[in-house]
Amino acid sequence: MRAFLANVLSRCTPGRQGGGLPGLIVHMAGLAGHDVASERVRPAADTAARFNRLIIPHLDAAYNFARFLSRDGDAAQDIVQDAFLRAYRSFDGYRGGDARSWVFAIVRNCYHVWLQENRRKSRVEMPLTDNNDGASPSIAENIATEEDTPEAALIRKTESEHVRMVIYSLPDALREILVLRELEQLSYRQIADITELPIGTVMSRLARARQEFAKAWHGEASNEAAAS
Repeated sequence: MRAFLANVLSRCTPGRQGGGLPGLIVHMAGLAGHDVASERVRPAADTAARFNRLIIPHLDAAYNFARFLSRDGDAAQDIVQDAFLRAYRSFDGYRGGDARSWVFAIVRNCYHVWLQENRRKSRVEMPLTDNNDGASPSIAENIATEEDTPEAALIRKTESEHVRMVIYSLPDALREILVLRELEQLSYRQIADITELPIGTVMSRLARARQEFAKAWHGEASNEAAAS
């Protein structure tokens, strides 16, 4: 999976090194007293070292998540820079737990801030409703299982540009769940904590995301076959 992520990220931003993010974040992690955005951030040396040890290893994953959310490499850099600055400034309040989920939750919040600020420039997506979550007679068919579907296996194994583009085509609420589960391999509980949703809703949305991915993927394959 790490090789897959590295491949996808390298395709997203050719020649990217150190996460492809502004050097500000990387230097910030190792330096107590670094001047950030004209503000003097002077945590204790042990806090800076702890941040470097616990949080910075998730930099690439955070960028990958922001890239899939925003569908824009430059925007993802801005989102992750903002997220890591926020994380750094508030790190004294971090009391342990799953560091990656903590980082992803901040990235997700920063993405929504970015989305609101750029709404007029973004394409309009149909809102996702959960009217059927937990209420359908065939709910068992709409709940994701731990077993891989062919579509889930495809997401994990393929290096195709088409896979990324199909994921980009999904609505926000489905796309983030699919990326967190299938690419980042987070548990339902971790995803629920990040998205602030009930686990049942996470499972239902994941099932819907898989269905929509399969539908879009097969549509792409049909179009390619027709064009050939």
